[in-house]
Amino acid sequence: MRVRTHTNPLNIIQRFDHIELPDSTQELDIEIGFGKGVFLLNWAKQNPNHHVIGIEVRKQMVDLLAKKLKQEKLPHTTIFHGNGQYFINDAAKDNSINRIFIFHPDPWFKSKHHKRRVVSNTFLKLALQKLKPKGKIYISTDVEPLFEDMQTQFKEFKTFQTINDSFWETAYQTHWSQFSKTDKRDTFMQTYEKIITK
Repeated sequence: MRVRTHTNPLNIIQRFDHIELPDSTQELDIEIGFGKGVFLLNWAKQNPNHHVIGIEVRKQMVDLLAKKLKQEKLPHTTIFHGNGQYFINDAAKDNSINRIFIFHPDPWFKSKHHKRRVVSNTFLKLALQKLKPKGKIYISTDVEPLFEDMQTQFKEFKTFQTINDSFWETAYQTHWSQFSKTDKRDTFMQTYEKIITK
């Protein structure tokens, strides 16, 4: 099956007002753009007490991962087709998310397409509202200009700080991270934490 590499998230108008995430003592982790689902599956297996959610703009990838999830029997894991920013805005309660994962997002190289990038000023304002205090956003890419742009976006907010995180040595594994390693590309990684404000 041929899967389109580039899908404009701004063309997906589906909203998630009908989704209401239940109040829970479980930690809530959301991956935006799970692709083949390598990380999402591994993370869900390693964290059976977390509520793990994945959002993906490519419907074919959602359908493929849905089959794998059914086989793996991971009832604490849910995936959706759509725009990750819309999902977080519509379905997640304020101060409810523990972790947001954004790995190897589409770089959208052309300047006129930069508005399609996942990490933006608008997205980070929303993330601050939805993350718990000390909630984290994990980003990675093998495209250095994109990494620099994401860093610039975060620097606009004094309520995010970079932290050293063993996650990258222990839990991080995606289809694209393996591809970058095989292709001998550098991968740029960073964890940002929401600062507790008085």
